[in-house]
Amino acid sequence: MDLELSSLHPQDRNDSDPHEAQPGSGPLAVIVQPSECMGHEPPAEPVPDYMCYSKLTILFCTCLGAGALYFSRATRLANATGQRRKAARNSQIALILNHVGIVVGVLVFVLVTVYKFLLE
Repeated sequence: MDLELSSLHPQDRNDSDPHEAQPGSGPLAVIVQPSECMGHEPPAEPVPDYMCYSKLTILFCTCLGAGALYFSRATRLANATGQRRKAARNSQIALILNHVGIVVGVLVFVLVTVYKFLLE
């Protein structure tokens, strides 16, 4: 029960070059994966990341400062990959958390100081 190779379909015989176009198959398509150097270019003017402000906020209010630091880092990464819209959103969140953290920290400090002063 040997099948003769000549009776098989040309694709089944595997006697032709796989890169050569088969009759009736149409043009060949070449698929190329992007290389590493085809990434996003960093923007000319990056969005501010408020990293120093976030580190200062950690001293006043640890929870909000840690959140601000997270979004500052996310802003820096988005700037590095050229994702300006994402960087702007993360920057805005970091700035808001920084402002709120400083205000909460100062208010707590003032309230504790006044409370201690009035009790003594």
